[in-house]
Formats: sequence, C-alpha cells, structure tokens
Amino acid sequence: MMMRRRRKSPTARDADPDAPRGGSTDTNTKRDASSPQANVVPAPASHDDASRDSNETKSLLPAPDFEASRIRPPITFHVTKFVILHLVGFVYLVAFLGAYHQNRGLMGKNGLMPAHTFIDRLRQRYASPIEGFVSHPALFWFFPSSTLEDWHMECIAAVGATFSLAVVMGLNSWLVMAALWLLDFTIVTVAQGATEFYSYGWESQLLETGFLAIWLCDLPSWGRERNILGLFCDMNNSTPSLSVLWLFRWLCARISVGAGLIKLRGASCWQEKTCLYYHFETQPIPSPLSFVFHFLPRAVLRRAVDLDYFGQLYSMLMVLLPGFHWLLIYLCQLGSFIQAGFMVNIMLSGNFAFLNHLTIIPALAALDDDCFPGWIKKFTKQSYGISHSKCAEPRIVRKLVDFSLLALIGMLSVPVVSNLLQLGGKHQVMNASFSSFKLVNSYGAFGSVGQARYEPIISLSDDGKNWVELEFPCKPGKLNRRPCFCAPYHYRLDWNIWFLGFKPHQAMLQQRERWLYSLLQHILSDNSQSERPWLSLLDQSGIELLRNGPVAYAKVDIFRYKMKESFWSILMKKSRGLDVDWWYRDFEETLIPPVQLHAESRNLMYANIVVA
Repeated sequence: MMMRRRRKSPTARDADPDAPRGGSTDTNTKRDASSPQANVVPAPASHDDASRDSNETKSLLPAPDFEASRIRPPITFHVTKFVILHLVGFVYLVAFLGAYHQNRGLMGKNGLMPAHTFIDRLRQRYASPIEGFVSHPALFWFFPSSTLEDWHMECIAAVGATFSLAVVMGLNSWLVMAALWLLDFTIVTVAQGATEFYSYGWESQLLETGFLAIWLCDLPSWGRERNILGLFCDMNNSTPSLSVLWLFRWLCARISVGAGLIKLRGASCWQEKTCLYYHFETQPIPSPLSFVFHFLPRAVLRRAVDLDYFGQLYSMLMVLLPGFHWLLIYLCQLGSFIQAGFMVNIMLSGNFAFLNHLTIIPALAALDDDCFPGWIKKFTKQSYGISHSKCAEPRIVRKLVDFSLLALIGMLSVPVVSNLLQLGGKHQVMNASFSSFKLVNSYGAFGSVGQARYEPIISLSDDGKNWVELEFPCKPGKLNRRPCFCAPYHYRLDWNIWFLGFKPHQAMLQQRERWLYSLLQHILSDNSQSERPWLSLLDQSGIELLRNGPVAYAKVDIFRYKMKESFWSILMKKSRGLDVDWWYRDFEETLIPPVQLHAESRNLMYANIVVA
C-alpha cells in the first residue's frame, strides 16, 4: 500500500519529464545503496499508467491537417506561356519565310502586281509619316528612300524570319514580339493595299495573336540586373498575366463562334448537312489524305457536320468559363482540347496554310501547366527553369497594363460582337477588321461550299498547235500527279488561282484575279536577260520550260476535276507497281482564249489561230 501511494503522489518524474519511467535505470541517476528506497522492488505499472504513457507518446507526433489535404495545389501557367510564345514564333517564322521567297515575284517591281506604285500614292495622300502610319501601319513611312524598293521588303522578311527563329530558340521578350508584329504588319499593309495575295483571314488573325503575345511577355523591369528592356529575362521566371490569357481565350471563342455562325447562316448545304460531300474535293489545295475524307460513307459525312457545329459553336463557349470551381475548370480545359483536336482534324484533311496551327494557339490559354505532357514540362524547366526572377516586373505596372489592355480590347470588341449578332439588320461579315491596327477582328471560313471543282489550266505553245500545260507547286494539274503536303507553308499563287474556279469565272477574273493577265504577259515577254522573280512561283517543270526564253502563245481553260478513287485504292495500286491517276477531268469552258504579245505595244492581244 505504501508503494502504491508513493506512485500516485507527485514525484521527481512528474516534475522532470526526462526522468526514467516504470523502474527503468538511468545511467545518469545515482542512488545511495544505504537508502531504504534502494532495495525496494518497483511495482508493475498499472493499466492506467500504460494508457497515460501511450497518450503522451502520441501527442509528440504531428496531427494530420485534414483541411490542408482538401486544398487544391495552386494553378500555374508557366508552361502555358512557354508553349504559346514558342508557337507564335513558329507561325511568324513560316509567314516570314513565305514572304521572303515569294513577295518579290508577287509584288516586286518586276513581279505580277508591283506594290511600289501603291506606296507612292499613299505618300502623296498624307501630309506626315505619323498620319500615314496611323491610317496604314507600316515601317516604310520612316524609310529614308521615297520609293519602296524590292530589297526593302526582302530585308523586312529576312529580319522577321531571324527574330522568329530566335523566339523559337528561346529569346522571348516584349521588344522582340513587338518588332515581329510591326514587321509583319508592314508586309500585310503593303500587300493588302496593292495586291490580292494577302486577302486572307489569317493575316489579321496572326496580327491579333502577335499583339497579345507582346503583353504575355515580361514587361520592362528595374531589377538588380537593370534589365530595362527585358531582353534577357527568362520567360518562365515571372507569372503570366491572367488577363492576357483571358484575352487569348476571348480570341479563341470569337474565331470558332464566327466560323460556326457563318456556316449556320451560309449555304443551305450546311443546314442540309451535305456540304462535306463536296468540301474535301473542292477545297483550295487538297492533300493525299483529302482522298480519304472525300470517300467516307455519306452517313459519316453528315454526322461530321454535327461535329463541326459542336466544335465551333457549342463547345467553344466552354473556354470562357470562369475557374472558381473544379468542375468549371475541367469543362474549360475540355473545350480547349476539343478546339485543338478539331484543328488537327482539319490539318489532316487538307492544306490550309498556317490557319489551323495559328488557331490552336489561343485555345491553349485555357490549359494550366498540369494539362501538358511531362516531356514539355521537363523541357521547360531544363531550358529556362522556374524560379523567382531577379528582374521581376513591378506589380503596379502590370496591373495598369492589364487594365488598359482589357479596356482597349473590350471597346474594340463592340463592333465585332455586333457583327456576330447581326445587330442593326446587317449581315455577318467574316474576316473583317474594324480599325486600322487590326487589334480585334471578325473571322470565319467556308460559309459557302462549291459542289464542283473547276480548275484553271494555263497552256503554252510555240506554234499554236502543240500545247504544254504549266504546272504550279501544289494546285491540281496533271491527272497522275500526287497531291502535296505543304501546310503550314502558304503557296499564295496556288491559293489565288483557286478563286477563278468560282462561277461566273469571268467575273472572278475581272474583279479579283486580274494578276493572271500580268502572268501571261510576263510569260510571253522576251525578258530572259532581265530579272524574272515570278518564275519562282511556278513548279520546277514550268521553270525549266520557260528558262530558255518566252513562248509565242498562251491560253487558260477551265476544267471540271473530280477525285477518281479513294486514297486506299490508289495506295494498293501503287504497291503493285501500277500507274494511277488521282483525278479525272472534263473540259468546261475557255477562260482566256489564245493570246500573244502585240509587236509594238507589247500588250496582250488575241491570237489569230484556231485551236483544235
């Protein structure tokens, strides 16, 4: 009893938590052997003591934080920013390379539609370069030379291609992106004013996308490295602006909804779900895989129209969903994946220049870093690292820029939304700009689809009896010639000649594609000793045909082309070593009868010959 009372009373063990428990011997504790307590055998620990010791041990472990386990990790967009800027640089690179290789032949002084006369007229119209720049943004307003030279445009394209390649390699800053935007704007301004070769919706779309990419980059900073221009700031070191990512998503929604509405309000075949019966055959530049899509069962093609509506009208509203709930976040990301997958499907079905590649970019703004494959995230970290930037942009500056940008885009979106909703009784206009700087535009494609393919064929002859057809790089010509894969590269002459296939053919020739007369005049001219940049716009066989000098006669006929058989049938015949034709055709009409050059004026005149 005495021993039990002693254990219940306060002891040195209770005062000192480091004292030994339950009779265990502490080597640092010394007891007097003569003391009565030295010979006392400790009593066994009771059940209450064991429970109390167990509770004391458990209290030393950290308690689980159930509240923290329910918190979602923070959403980041570093990889999103990395991918968007690199893809913008890639599309810029393709556009500038095409301009460098083709623009001298298209609109140089010895090209099909010289642009220098247009620039001369603009200089006479405006009193000052600033006034002209505001109306027609371009660098040529500040050139020391009063006349636009061919080497000016080539230098612009070469510098743009160099900067674009630098962006693809990792040099991303607001200054580089602004330079690319201005260089591309210069080419578009000159080409759209003087020619028809840049009258496509993706020219404005690239300018709008490139303008937003400027503000996705790090802004000028005043960090310890005094990196004022932000040229050497690692792009992933600062958090991307959520406001700019939202503007990319707004662009994505407008592109898709505009394309969907123009179909819904366009040709009756979209309502009847028959447009895809003809689309893959009549599109500008079919690819070999177009022969797969065209010969799909018609029931599948009808359902594909429903998928088109779903992808461009309904699912695209998902990219505008706010992210304050996990379900809305997943729906927004699903809309982004649907848009990207839809664009990849269109890439496979034909050659649409860089339109589809460009349209994927704003859809990626709805994806956070966790949505990207591991190899992209790993590459991002290895290339740039994700850490705190020494040249981080001031927070107040970023907020002011974001607010100003949101206000500007919101104000410029009013006429675009009005166009989409057809307010004021006006019809929807696709691929239109509502301001000179093309910051917010309307988009759309294939509101009408032709039910037959009519192909212009240029033929040349020395005697008026034996004719040789002139081939272009990618447009259909010879029946046994395999269609090409050329996207994202844009063969502009191949695209423009496609419009002559729309009826009435003569009206398209006179109102839109008058460059064809210039091409025939250049072909028939005896200018073998002078510069002929337009030759590079033709296929290699055409270059070889005209390299030794001009021909005497030329004509243009319209043929109706039809796909002969499916890609799989052609592939099987090719595997057995058989010769195959991709197309068959029937003569439709003569667009330009045989012409020759007048002996004195050197202008085109009808040839006095009879074509069999």
